[in-house]
Amino acid sequence: MTISIITINYNNDEGLKKTMTSVLEQTYDLIEYIVIDGGSTDGSVEVIEQNNDQLAYSVSEPDKGIYHAMNKGIEKATGAYLLFLNSGDWLVHSKVIENFVAFKPVEDIVYGDPLVRSGKGWSRKYMPTTLNIGTVLVNTLAHQAEFYKQSLFQDGLRYDTSYKCSSDRNLTIQAIIFKNASSRYIDLVVCYFENPGISSDFELRHQERKRYLRENFDPYFLKLLKEYKKQNKAYNKLRGHRIVKIALWLQKRKESLLLKKRI
Repeated sequence: MTISIITINYNNDEGLKKTMTSVLEQTYDLIEYIVIDGGSTDGSVEVIEQNNDQLAYSVSEPDKGIYHAMNKGIEKATGAYLLFLNSGDWLVHSKVIENFVAFKPVEDIVYGDPLVRSGKGWSRKYMPTTLNIGTVLVNTLAHQAEFYKQSLFQDGLRYDTSYKCSSDRNLTIQAIIFKNASSRYIDLVVCYFENPGISSDFELRHQERKRYLRENFDPYFLKLLKEYKKQNKAYNKLRGHRIVKIALWLQKRKESLLLKKRI
Protein backbone atom coordinates (compact mmCIF):
# COMPACT_ATOMS: atom_id res chain seq x y z
CA MET A 1 0.00 0.00 0.00
CA THR A 2 1.49 3.33 -1.07
CA ILE A 3 0.95 6.33 1.22
CA SER A 4 1.19 9.81 -0.29
CA ILE A 5 2.46 12.52 2.05
CA ILE A 6 1.98 16.08 0.86
CA THR A 7 3.92 18.97 2.39
CA ILE A 8 3.14 22.55 1.45
CA ASN A 9 5.56 25.33 2.31
CA TYR A 10 6.20 29.02 1.88
CA ASN A 11 9.26 30.77 3.34
CA ASN A 12 9.63 28.35 6.26
CA ASP A 13 12.94 26.64 5.51
CA GLU A 14 13.63 25.59 9.12
CA GLY A 15 10.17 24.12 9.51
CA LEU A 16 10.48 22.42 6.13
CA LYS A 17 13.77 20.74 7.16
CA LYS A 18 12.11 19.34 10.28
CA THR A 19 9.08 18.09 8.37
CA MET A 20 11.02 16.55 5.50
CA THR A 21 13.48 14.82 7.83
CA SER A 22 10.63 13.16 9.73
CA VAL A 23 9.13 11.85 6.48
CA LEU A 24 12.37 10.74 4.86
CA GLU A 25 13.36 8.83 8.01
CA GLN A 26 10.22 6.66 7.94
CA THR A 27 10.85 2.91 8.01
CA TYR A 28 7.92 2.23 5.68
CA ASP A 29 9.16 1.88 2.11
CA LEU A 30 6.08 2.70 0.03
CA ILE A 31 5.86 6.45 0.65
CA GLU A 32 5.22 8.88 -2.19
CA TYR A 33 6.50 12.21 -0.90
CA ILE A 34 5.26 15.39 -2.59
CA VAL A 35 6.46 18.90 -1.70
CA ILE A 36 4.59 21.97 -2.97
CA ASP A 37 6.42 25.25 -2.38
CA GLY A 38 4.82 28.60 -3.07
CA GLY A 39 7.88 30.25 -4.59
CA SER A 40 9.90 30.76 -1.41
CA THR A 41 12.85 33.13 -1.24
CA ASP A 42 14.31 32.10 2.14
CA GLY A 43 16.30 28.97 1.35
CA SER A 44 13.40 26.53 1.17
CA VAL A 45 14.12 25.77 -2.48
CA GLU A 46 17.66 24.72 -1.57
CA VAL A 47 16.28 22.38 1.11
CA ILE A 48 14.00 20.78 -1.48
CA GLU A 49 16.79 20.45 -4.04
CA GLN A 50 19.08 18.76 -1.51
CA ASN A 51 16.49 16.01 -1.05
CA ASN A 52 14.97 15.99 -4.53
CA ASP A 53 16.18 12.47 -5.32
CA GLN A 54 13.95 11.16 -2.51
CA LEU A 55 10.84 13.03 -3.61
CA ALA A 56 8.18 11.72 -5.96
CA TYR A 57 7.36 15.28 -7.03
CA SER A 58 8.30 18.82 -6.07
CA VAL A 59 7.62 22.29 -7.39
CA SER A 60 8.34 25.85 -6.34
CA GLU A 61 6.10 28.45 -7.93
CA PRO A 62 3.62 31.13 -6.81
CA ASP A 63 0.21 29.83 -5.79
CA LYS A 64 -3.07 31.22 -4.47
CA GLY A 65 -2.68 30.17 -0.85
CA ILE A 66 -2.40 27.08 1.32
CA TYR A 67 -5.52 25.32 0.04
CA HIS A 68 -4.62 25.92 -3.58
CA ALA A 69 -1.21 24.39 -2.81
CA MET A 70 -2.83 21.39 -1.12
CA ASN A 71 -5.07 20.88 -4.15
CA LYS A 72 -1.97 20.91 -6.35
CA GLY A 73 -0.58 18.13 -4.20
CA ILE A 74 -3.79 16.11 -4.59
CA GLU A 75 -3.45 16.29 -8.38
CA LYS A 76 -0.03 14.62 -8.19
CA ALA A 77 -0.76 12.02 -5.51
CA THR A 78 -1.32 8.37 -6.49
CA GLY A 79 -1.15 6.63 -3.09
CA ALA A 80 -3.96 4.64 -1.48
CA TYR A 81 -4.12 7.23 1.31
CA LEU A 82 -3.08 10.89 1.45
CA LEU A 83 -1.64 12.66 4.50
CA PHE A 84 -1.20 16.45 4.50
CA LEU A 85 1.78 17.31 6.70
CA ASN A 86 2.57 20.99 6.30
CA SER A 87 6.01 22.48 6.90
CA GLY A 88 6.63 23.03 10.60
CA ASP A 89 4.75 19.89 11.64
CA TRP A 90 6.54 16.55 11.86
CA LEU A 91 5.86 12.87 12.42
CA VAL A 92 6.46 11.76 16.02
CA HIS A 93 8.87 8.93 15.17
CA SER A 94 10.21 6.88 12.28
CA LYS A 95 7.54 4.16 12.46
CA VAL A 96 4.40 6.28 12.24
CA ILE A 97 3.48 5.26 8.69
CA GLU A 98 4.47 1.65 9.32
CA ASN A 99 2.18 1.62 12.36
CA PHE A 100 -0.65 3.25 10.42
CA VAL A 101 -0.52 0.56 7.74
CA ALA A 102 -0.49 -2.11 10.46
CA PHE A 103 -4.03 -1.02 11.39
CA LYS A 104 -5.08 -2.38 7.96
CA PRO A 105 -7.07 0.73 6.97
CA VAL A 106 -9.96 0.40 4.54
CA GLU A 107 -12.18 3.32 5.56
CA ASP A 108 -12.38 6.62 3.66
CA ILE A 109 -10.95 8.66 6.55
CA VAL A 110 -8.67 7.08 9.14
CA TYR A 111 -7.35 9.40 11.82
CA GLY A 112 -5.31 9.48 14.99
CA ASP A 113 -4.13 12.23 17.34
CA PRO A 114 -1.56 15.04 17.22
CA LEU A 115 0.73 16.32 19.94
CA VAL A 116 0.23 20.05 20.49
CA ARG A 117 2.16 22.66 22.44
CA SER A 118 1.28 22.76 26.13
CA GLY A 119 3.39 25.33 27.91
CA LYS A 120 6.99 24.29 27.36
CA GLY A 121 6.04 20.71 26.59
CA TRP A 122 3.62 18.69 24.50
CA SER A 123 0.28 17.08 25.17
CA ARG A 124 -1.81 14.63 23.20
CA LYS A 125 -4.96 16.16 21.74
CA TYR A 126 -7.53 13.40 21.52
CA MET A 127 -9.81 13.46 18.51
CA PRO A 128 -13.46 12.31 18.72
CA THR A 129 -13.68 8.53 18.45
CA THR A 130 -16.59 8.65 16.01
CA LEU A 131 -17.45 10.96 13.14
CA ASN A 132 -21.09 11.74 12.44
CA ILE A 133 -23.11 14.84 11.60
CA GLY A 134 -22.89 16.14 15.15
CA THR A 135 -19.22 15.47 15.85
CA VAL A 136 -17.85 16.84 12.58
CA LEU A 137 -19.85 20.05 12.91
CA VAL A 138 -18.87 20.61 16.53
CA ASN A 139 -15.25 19.39 16.53
CA THR A 140 -12.21 20.18 14.44
CA LEU A 141 -9.93 17.30 13.49
CA ALA A 142 -6.23 17.92 13.01
CA HIS A 143 -5.73 17.33 9.29
CA GLN A 144 -2.07 16.50 10.04
CA ALA A 145 -3.37 13.33 11.72
CA GLU A 146 -5.99 12.44 9.08
CA PHE A 147 -5.37 9.93 6.31
CA TYR A 148 -7.75 10.41 3.37
CA LYS A 149 -8.47 7.60 0.95
CA GLN A 150 -7.50 8.42 -2.64
CA SER A 151 -10.98 7.54 -3.92
CA LEU A 152 -12.47 10.55 -2.10
CA PHE A 153 -10.46 12.88 -4.31
CA GLN A 154 -11.11 10.86 -7.44
CA ASP A 155 -14.75 11.65 -6.78
CA GLY A 156 -13.99 15.38 -7.04
CA LEU A 157 -13.45 16.34 -3.40
CA ARG A 158 -11.14 19.37 -3.09
CA TYR A 159 -10.24 22.14 -0.67
CA ASP A 160 -12.41 25.23 -1.20
CA THR A 161 -9.90 28.01 -1.88
CA SER A 162 -12.43 30.74 -1.06
CA TYR A 163 -11.76 29.99 2.62
CA LYS A 164 -8.53 31.17 4.22
CA CYS A 165 -8.27 29.06 7.39
CA SER A 166 -11.10 26.53 7.65
CA SER A 167 -11.22 24.64 4.37
CA ASP A 168 -9.51 21.59 5.91
CA ARG A 169 -12.35 21.30 8.43
CA ASN A 170 -14.93 21.88 5.71
CA LEU A 171 -13.42 19.15 3.55
CA THR A 172 -13.92 16.58 6.31
CA ILE A 173 -17.50 17.76 6.79
CA GLN A 174 -18.15 17.48 3.05
CA ALA A 175 -16.77 13.94 3.02
CA ILE A 176 -18.68 12.67 6.07
CA ILE A 177 -22.04 14.41 5.57
CA PHE A 178 -22.40 14.93 1.84
CA LYS A 179 -20.38 11.99 0.49
CA ASN A 180 -21.29 9.53 3.25
CA ALA A 181 -17.62 8.69 3.78
CA SER A 182 -16.72 5.95 6.24
CA SER A 183 -14.28 6.72 9.03
CA ARG A 184 -12.28 5.14 11.83
CA TYR A 185 -10.37 6.50 14.79
CA ILE A 186 -7.13 4.65 15.54
CA ASP A 187 -5.07 4.79 18.72
CA LEU A 188 -2.05 6.36 17.07
CA VAL A 189 -0.16 9.57 17.80
CA VAL A 190 0.73 10.81 14.34
CA CYS A 191 2.53 14.14 14.53
CA TYR A 192 3.76 17.16 16.40
CA PHE A 193 1.53 20.12 15.53
CA GLU A 194 3.93 23.00 16.08
CA ASN A 195 2.43 26.16 14.64
CA PRO A 196 -1.29 26.77 13.98
CA GLY A 197 -0.46 29.62 11.59
CA ILE A 198 -3.45 31.38 10.07
CA SER A 199 -5.82 28.87 11.69
CA SER A 200 -5.06 30.61 15.00
CA ASP A 201 -6.96 33.69 13.75
CA PHE A 202 -9.99 32.89 15.87
CA GLU A 203 -12.19 35.69 14.58
CA LEU A 204 -11.60 34.79 10.94
CA ARG A 205 -12.12 31.11 11.70
CA HIS A 206 -15.39 31.90 13.51
CA GLN A 207 -16.66 33.99 10.61
CA GLU A 208 -15.75 31.34 8.07
CA ARG A 209 -17.48 28.63 10.07
CA LYS A 210 -20.66 30.71 10.26
CA ARG A 211 -20.47 31.32 6.52
CA TYR A 212 -20.01 27.62 5.75
CA LEU A 213 -22.97 26.59 7.89
CA ARG A 214 -25.17 29.32 6.45
CA GLU A 215 -24.34 28.32 2.87
CA ASN A 216 -24.77 24.56 3.35
CA PHE A 217 -27.54 24.02 5.93
CA ASP A 218 -31.06 25.38 6.39
CA PRO A 219 -32.00 27.59 9.41
CA TYR A 220 -34.03 24.86 11.16
CA PHE A 221 -31.07 22.48 11.11
CA LEU A 222 -28.79 25.21 12.47
CA LYS A 223 -31.22 25.77 15.32
CA LEU A 224 -31.03 22.05 16.17
CA LEU A 225 -27.24 22.19 15.91
CA LYS A 226 -27.13 25.04 18.41
CA GLU A 227 -29.09 22.95 20.89
CA TYR A 228 -26.86 19.95 20.21
CA LYS A 229 -23.79 22.05 21.00
CA LYS A 230 -25.29 23.06 24.35
CA GLN A 231 -26.09 19.45 25.25
CA ASN A 232 -22.68 18.27 24.07
CA LYS A 233 -20.93 20.89 26.20
CA ALA A 234 -22.91 19.78 29.26
CA TYR A 235 -22.12 16.14 28.51
CA ASN A 236 -18.38 16.78 28.21
CA LYS A 237 -18.41 18.78 31.43
CA LEU A 238 -20.12 15.88 33.21
CA ARG A 239 -17.64 13.35 31.80
CA GLY A 240 -14.80 15.48 33.15
CA HIS A 241 -16.09 15.26 36.71
CA ARG A 242 -13.84 13.21 38.98
CA ILE A 243 -16.63 10.97 40.28
CA VAL A 244 -17.82 10.20 36.76
CA LYS A 245 -14.26 9.35 35.69
CA ILE A 246 -13.96 6.90 38.58
CA ALA A 247 -17.32 5.34 37.70
CA LEU A 248 -16.29 4.91 34.06
CA TRP A 249 -12.98 3.37 35.09
CA LEU A 250 -14.76 0.90 37.40
CA GLN A 251 -17.16 -0.03 34.61
CA LYS A 252 -14.29 -0.71 32.19
CA ARG A 253 -12.52 -2.74 34.86
CA LYS A 254 -15.65 -4.81 35.44
CA GLU A 255 -16.07 -5.44 31.70
CA SER A 256 -12.41 -6.48 31.43
CA LEU A 257 -12.73 -8.99 34.29
CA LEU A 258 -15.90 -10.47 32.78
CA LEU A 259 -14.14 -10.85 29.44
CA LYS A 260 -11.22 -12.71 31.07
CA LYS A 261 -13.63 -15.12 32.76
CA ARG A 262 -15.28 -15.91 29.44
CA ILE A 263 -11.91 -16.61 27.84
